[in-house]
Amino acid sequence: MPEKPRDYEAELRAIMDALAESVAEASDEDLLAEAREAGEDPRQTAARVRDVLKRAAKDYEQRHLRAAEKAHEEQVRSIRMRPYVLPDTPEGRRKLFTLVVTRKPKLRQALLTLQNREFKNLTDADIQSCLEHLGALGVLREFEEPEEE
Repeated sequence: MPEKPRDYEAELRAIMDALAESVAEASDEDLLAEAREAGEDPRQTAARVRDVLKRAAKDYEQRHLRAAEKAHEEQVRSIRMRPYVLPDTPEGRRKLFTLVVTRKPKLRQALLTLQNREFKNLTDADIQSCLEHLGALGVLREFEEPEEE
């Protein structure tokens, strides 16, 4: 009959349980004396244990924050990967920009100051910058012309 293989994990668990039981049954004075005999300072050990527990509690409390940060980074990466193509000419960009702010008046308020509301003072660089931001946010997608097949 083949011999059953040793379960080292179960043996280790049994040893750790026995040690934990031994510590739980020992008096505070015995534990302090034992620590001092081993050359440990009980106050420093207690401070290290408190720090470990505080760090663990903080890590646990911030798990949702870390998950949200990761999700946010993935969304930003996804937004930046979206393809969008701007018109090649300044006139084409100005026409697209005018179309966007005409169809989306709330964007007009958000993008333009009072002095630029007529678009006359906007440079091509201003318009291109606005269009690039709108493209990165996915706003320009609905203004793209369908691709011909």
